Amino acid sequence: MLFVWIALWLVSIVLLMSDSRKSSIRWLSAVAFCGGCGALSAVIGDTILPYAIEQGANATIQKLLDGLRILTSLFQYYGMPYSFALFALYYNTPSLVGSRIRFASSVLLIPAAAMLLFVKPIHPVNYPIAALWALPYVVAGTLLVLFKREPTRALRRNHMLVILIVVPTVVFCAVMNYVLPSLGYFEMWRYNTWIIAYAVLLFLVAIFKYGFMGVQFLIEKKRLDVTIRAITSGTSILNHAIKNDVGKMKLFSEKIAAYAEETKQTELAADIQVIRNASRHIQEMISRVHEQTQDLALVVGRHRPADIVRELLEQLAPYLRHLDVGVELKEDVELEIDRAQIAETVNNLIMNAAEAMPKGGSLFVRLYETKKHAVIEVRDTGPGIAKQHLKQVLEPFYSTKGGGGRLNFGLGLAYCYNVMNKHGGKMEIDSEIGKGTAVSLYFSRRRRGTHGTNQGADRRG
Repeated sequence: MLFVWIALWLVSIVLLMSDSRKSSIRWLSAVAFCGGCGALSAVIGDTILPYAIEQGANATIQKLLDGLRILTSLFQYYGMPYSFALFALYYNTPSLVGSRIRFASSVLLIPAAAMLLFVKPIHPVNYPIAALWALPYVVAGTLLVLFKREPTRALRRNHMLVILIVVPTVVFCAVMNYVLPSLGYFEMWRYNTWIIAYAVLLFLVAIFKYGFMGVQFLIEKKRLDVTIRAITSGTSILNHAIKNDVGKMKLFSEKIAAYAEETKQTELAADIQVIRNASRHIQEMISRVHEQTQDLALVVGRHRPADIVRELLEQLAPYLRHLDVGVELKEDVELEIDRAQIAETVNNLIMNAAEAMPKGGSLFVRLYETKKHAVIEVRDTGPGIAKQHLKQVLEPFYSTKGGGGRLNFGLGLAYCYNVMNKHGGKMEIDSEIGKGTAVSLYFSRRRRGTHGTNQGADRRG
């Protein structure tokens, strides 16, 4: 039980550190905390209290330890089904806010409060009565989690991990904690160790490999932010230094070129021209790197993303003639955004998709809304990105593209990530070899404004 206590409380802390502002995260953290309380109660009863008695602890210490054992046990039996039900409510319906959710949380507290007030003794728990409300909470919560629908493949994968980690663990513990004791089989909670070990192991794999409830995003976001800040600073210094030296090269090469022309030294003039071309090329390269890594200063206004996407597709029409282009835009969405930066971001995504399909394919641009976000999605039917590359494509200077004589710094997606980060949103990439890639830009509710419900859609070939 010592392992269960430590593991569950660590999971609870990690979840809170990932995003304590998100209600579903807070309540899932509470589920882990309450489960850990049950394990702590067992540790006190099995190990700490007997050791204290053996060492001759006075009656006050023994009473305090026994009181802590009872309190932590009650946290598990009453707190876990309650927190799981609220987690499921927020997870399935994230738009629940204000008085409605406060009313629901108050009503759900009534059975536990009634047991504490009217069922004596308080401990050990009256299992049959507790099961009458705890099991419906677990069943209802399980159904809410199972029937949640996610719009994108990446979110569906994350949802499946939630199902695999949370649901079997809570259901198994509910059977061991309420059902079997009601039938006369006591202390079956000791077998919870196995299901919790499974859940913790899968949780650790998920946060490092796939992401779980946003935890991996937090880790990668911090690493990407540090990388981008370092590159921003470095390219600013490099741009300044090279600009000065290239200026000197330009000045002296012009003098030498003039001298070569006066003295009719054609070979020297040709050599100097090579140097001048090379210096201009170097300056162009470093300027382009600097432009894509400099710190962004947003000029925010209220704009319709549908207008931005439509204008971009019109401008890019010559580059997209070989593709079957589909468009579905929710016309009434308005966002507080930097129009130029978002236009450049979507432009990067569309051009990336076009370059991935040089021999033709389908490009689909979609603007839609969820309960929490407005989303711009750019999907292609290109070759896709291998899983081993998918986590690296946001890293500056990393590119899956070949040479082909093009200047390619691998900065496009890093720039897009930086723009979305500045807007308080996020970017997700979903790809499968042989089926294509989808990049989704998520804008949070606080930057969204809508009027009406009409939706426009059209097709462009």
